Amino acid sequence: MIFDVAIGGAVSAVLVPVFTSVTDDERSVSDLFNSIAVTVLAFAGTMVLPLVIFADPLIDLIAPDFSPDTHDLAVTMSRITLPAVLLLAVSAVASGRLYAAERFAFPAFSVSALNATVIVGALALTPVIGPPGVAIGYLAGAFAHLGIQIPGLARSRIRPGRPSLLANPQFRRALKLYAPVVGGLVFAQMIVLIDTRLASGAGEGSLAMMRFATRLQQFPLGVVVAAVTLATLPLLARAAPERFADLPHSTEFRRLLGLTGRYLLLLIVPVTILMIGLSEPIIRVVFLRGEFVEANVPPTALALLIYSLQLPLVALDQLFIFAYYSARNTRTPVLVGLIAGFVYLAIAIPSVGPAGFHGLVWANTAQNSFHAVVLGLLLWRAVGTVSLRPIFGFGLKLAGAAGIMIGTMLVLSEILDSTGYLSDFPMLVLVAVGSLAVYLAATRAFRIREARDLTHRLRPLFARYFPGGG
Repeated sequence: MIFDVAIGGAVSAVLVPVFTSVTDDERSVSDLFNSIAVTVLAFAGTMVLPLVIFADPLIDLIAPDFSPDTHDLAVTMSRITLPAVLLLAVSAVASGRLYAAERFAFPAFSVSALNATVIVGALALTPVIGPPGVAIGYLAGAFAHLGIQIPGLARSRIRPGRPSLLANPQFRRALKLYAPVVGGLVFAQMIVLIDTRLASGAGEGSLAMMRFATRLQQFPLGVVVAAVTLATLPLLARAAPERFADLPHSTEFRRLLGLTGRYLLLLIVPVTILMIGLSEPIIRVVFLRGEFVEANVPPTALALLIYSLQLPLVALDQLFIFAYYSARNTRTPVLVGLIAGFVYLAIAIPSVGPAGFHGLVWANTAQNSFHAVVLGLLLWRAVGTVSLRPIFGFGLKLAGAAGIMIGTMLVLSEILDSTGYLSDFPMLVLVAVGSLAVYLAATRAFRIREARDLTHRLRPLFARYFPGGG
C-alpha cells in the first residue's frame, strides 16, 4: 500500500511525459532524474519509517481478528518488507526514464527479476525460517528490480550528481502534475483499507478468497494492459499538444488513442472469455492445495468471474488515464476516481451483509467500470469529433470472433469433460489453447486489420529476443 501511495502513479502520471519532453543535453536529463529520485526516496522514507515503528498497532487496526501468533507474524513480515519500498521507489523513477527513452526491455525484465527472486527466496528460506522467508525474498527482489535497470540508465545518459531540485523548471512541472495523483492515491488506499476491513468481517476465509481472485484477474492486466499502455505512453506524450484544450487539433494523438484501444480489446477479450468460462478449473489448478480445500473453489471462482467481467473496461480505463496524463492533465482522472470511490462505498456497505464478500467484489467491479465509462466519455468529448464507422465495424468483427471462441470453448469443455480421463490441468490447457487458436483464426477470417497489424508489429520483437525461432 505504501508503495502505491508514494510512487505507484509516478511512472504513468508524471515521469514518462516529463522525461519525454526533455530533449536537452545529458546534464539536463540527469539533473531531472536525480531531482525526482531524491524527492521520491525522501517522500517514501518519511512514510516507511513510521510504519516500521508502529507496525504493531497498524496490524491491529487493519486486521483486528488475527490470532496473537498471526498478528506477530504479520508485524515481523511488514517490518521486513517495508524497506523494499525505498528500493522500488527509485526503481520506479528508473522505469519512467527508460520508458520515456523507449528502452522497454529493462523495466520488463525488472518485474521478472523481482518475481523470480521472491520465488527462489521463498523456496530456499521458508523451510528454514518459515513465512518470514517470503518477506526476505521480497526484499531481495526489490534489490533485483532496481539493479537490473542500472545498465539501462547508464545507456540513457543518466549520470549521478547533485540535484538542483526546485531550481529545475521541469522538476517543478513534475511536482505540479503529481500533486493531484498523490491525493487520489491516498483516497484509493483508504478505500482499500475499508475493503479489507469489510472483507475480514464477512466470514472465515473471505479475505483470502477475495485476494486469490484479485491476483488472478490482475495477472492479464499486468502482462497485457500495462505492457501495451506503457509502451504507448511516450508516443502519446509526444503527440499531445502543450495545452489540453488543443487536443481536438491533434490528429496523431487521436489516431494513436483509437489504435491502442483496438489493440487492447483485441488482446483482452479472449482472456476475459477464458477467465469467465473457465473460472473454476483455473482456481482448482492454481490454488487447490494445502489449506485451500474444495469447498473454497466455488466461492473463489465466482469472485474471479465477477472480477473478470470488468477486464475490457479496466483495460480501456488504463489507456484513458494514460491519455490524460500524457496530455498533462492529472486532475480529471483523480476527480473521477473520487466519485468512483463513493460508488464503491454505496454498493459495498449495504451488500456485504446479505451477499458476503461477493458484495464487495461486485462493488469493486462497479467502481472500476464506472471510472472507465465516465473517463472515456470525458475523453471522447475532449478529443473532438471521432468517426464511429471504423469503431462500429471493428466492434462487430470482434464480437463475431468472440462468439465463435465462446462456442468453441463450451464444445471443447463438454467433450473433454465427458471423457472423464483428463485431470483439471490438461483439460484447462487443451480448452484454452484450442479456443485461442479458433479465436485467432476467426480474426483472420473476419479480416480484422488490427490483428494483422499487431502480428506484424510483434514479429520483429520476437525475432529480436528469439532469433532462432524461425
